[in-house]
Amino acid sequence: MSLLSCSFLGAQQATNPNTTIFWDVSLSARDRDLEKDLDILEKVFQRSPDQQVQLVLFNLENTEKNYTIAGGQWEELRKDLESLNYDGANEYSQLKGLAKHPNIYLFTDGNRIYEGDFPDLPPKSYLINSSPFRDEEFLKRTALINRYRLMDFAAILPENISNLKKPRTQQKSTISGKVYVDNVPVPDMVIAVKGEAGGVRTVLDGSFTIEAAPGDSLLVSSRSRNTYKYVPVEDTSQLNIFLDANVVSLEEVVLVEKRQEEAVRVNTGYGIENSEKIGYAVQSIGDEEITPIQTDVSQSVINKFSNVNLGNTDDISRATMRSNTSILGNNYSLVVIDGVPQRQSDSSRGATSSNQAIFNYVNPDNIASISVLKGYAATNRYGSLGANGVILITTKSAAGTNATGEPVDLARLKDNVYTGKDSGTKESKSELIYALERSGTPEKAYEEYLRLRSASDRGIDFFLETYDFFKEKDPDRAAVVASSVLELFPKDIHTLKAVSLALAGVGKYKDVIRINEEILEMDRKHTQAYLDIAVAKKEMGNYQDALQDLLALHGNTITPPVSATGVSKTVVREIKNLVFRHKGALNTTTIPSQLLNNLRYNVRLVFEWNDPQAEFELQFVNPQNRFFNWEHNAVNSSERIKDEILTGYSSEEFEFYGDGVQGKWILNATYLGHTDMTNQVPLVLKCTLYQNFGYPDQSSREIVLSFTKPEETKTLAEILVD
Repeated sequence: MSLLSCSFLGAQQATNPNTTIFWDVSLSARDRDLEKDLDILEKVFQRSPDQQVQLVLFNLENTEKNYTIAGGQWEELRKDLESLNYDGANEYSQLKGLAKHPNIYLFTDGNRIYEGDFPDLPPKSYLINSSPFRDEEFLKRTALINRYRLMDFAAILPENISNLKKPRTQQKSTISGKVYVDNVPVPDMVIAVKGEAGGVRTVLDGSFTIEAAPGDSLLVSSRSRNTYKYVPVEDTSQLNIFLDANVVSLEEVVLVEKRQEEAVRVNTGYGIENSEKIGYAVQSIGDEEITPIQTDVSQSVINKFSNVNLGNTDDISRATMRSNTSILGNNYSLVVIDGVPQRQSDSSRGATSSNQAIFNYVNPDNIASISVLKGYAATNRYGSLGANGVILITTKSAAGTNATGEPVDLARLKDNVYTGKDSGTKESKSELIYALERSGTPEKAYEEYLRLRSASDRGIDFFLETYDFFKEKDPDRAAVVASSVLELFPKDIHTLKAVSLALAGVGKYKDVIRINEEILEMDRKHTQAYLDIAVAKKEMGNYQDALQDLLALHGNTITPPVSATGVSKTVVREIKNLVFRHKGALNTTTIPSQLLNNLRYNVRLVFEWNDPQAEFELQFVNPQNRFFNWEHNAVNSSERIKDEILTGYSSEEFEFYGDGVQGKWILNATYLGHTDMTNQVPLVLKCTLYQNFGYPDQSSREIVLSFTKPEETKTLAEILVD
């Protein structure tokens, strides 16, 4: 090692002995051989014992400290280097122009966030690595292109001396993708290249890789699901394949006597309507089909409706209308009596739980009709309460109370009074958050985080929860912690997006742009990435560039073309607001006239999440203490989720305006789970909250929360609307 190091250091300039040291303190750099690095510096100070030293520590950010070395004594610098903490990811581009002195030493392992990132330093700078887990190709290429002097100690390790690179053949490329059946990733689907023997099967999360060339066709099939599809291979490395299951279940059919001699009128939940008029199926029975031998309401339902499952001894509150799709959640249907939703039983708590509802008090002799709503008909009327289907019971007492003959107005959702606890808004803190809070100060909390991080392997949720803790107390530190995810975990699109949303929440828009550029390198048709880049440019003050990006999305002039339909509302509002607020800094000659008029809202809310397959619910509580839910799940949003996966967007927005919105609003979010049960990336949800949107006093703030456990609920914000 001494001969190697001396051969490099012998070229050090004698005319100006002063030195700049760039020292990588990202998380991966903790694996460096510190003694080897310090030995290099020992030789530097032996050769030039009197000099000025600039030390720049860098990861996502950089800090600088200066030292005076006299007589080769550099103990203070050594102690500082020996006591460093390593955290976050690094970014080389920030080093450009920082060096104060001519002799430059860059100590790094070459691991970085962005593929196009490199250190832009003067020629003949020293590039030094002592970590065995370095990016060897990057170090060699960077040294060659920029004429740096590379000193890679890992290259002389015994296991690396004979590591010869094998030539690669590129007759075909590796195609990766996922297969979804009814919008759910599925294993054991057979993927084969048409005309060729063999094939592969999808694994547990529906993913596969196969060797194929552009122009080939993939046959995707499954005997058990009675489905297949041919998919052409284009010039792409990522395929998302959607299929519909064709399995027919005969046991679910219940035959009843058909008695239709005139138009059938059914209860839709909004009132009594002609069954041919409403546009969806509603099953209904009248009092003539409820016989005297039926002693309770449950017996009036058994075997009367297809797809309604109820045991002979079960109360009607335990009826189910589809397979038990929720392992931990509730699968029981909602019972509505005379327009009022009743308390639901809970299948997740067991049949003997005291939490189960009982409806044996309903007298079958007093029932005028029973109707069953499923799917869209149920959720459109009753929201998330109707996700498992609805049983509507109309009693003869209620049916006879409307003397005017007019339909009863049931359009207003009942039983949606917000009580906080009953609405699921109680938040529970993790052990990690409790530990950080007990530390007392942010500095002590950071020490505790480092201790816990080294205790064992940590998942992504560990870093995102720590980010949540620090984002208000120390945004820079929060950003570094979040960026650690990119050092430790595979950089797929959902992981990159999670970190991008976290960094946007602490104002790191330059990094937001670069991360979304990385996403576009993986998927050139990822619509949300284009939009996020435009919004980040706007936040950085690059208004003209932001406008051009937004207009390209609006006019569909991006190459290759992307589908911006899912974000079109947001794009239009961003353009109009940008023109309203910064017209003097913009060239507006190319803007269509319909985009020049201003929009005004009391409140505008823009939500974005990192994974289209995440299932969650947004709850809006108005000043009258009524709550309304917006759902994102595979049951009620299947077509939307499919579109999100195909076109690469994951956002939605809402607005409050006009009379009646003044007062206090509460925004809650509940994480329900994930359609891909093998997914390990937490849900990261960002809400950009604009108040007085489109007015001169418009203000905005970004709220970012991460969710790791199903049924976890957090309050996003409390808003006072003037």
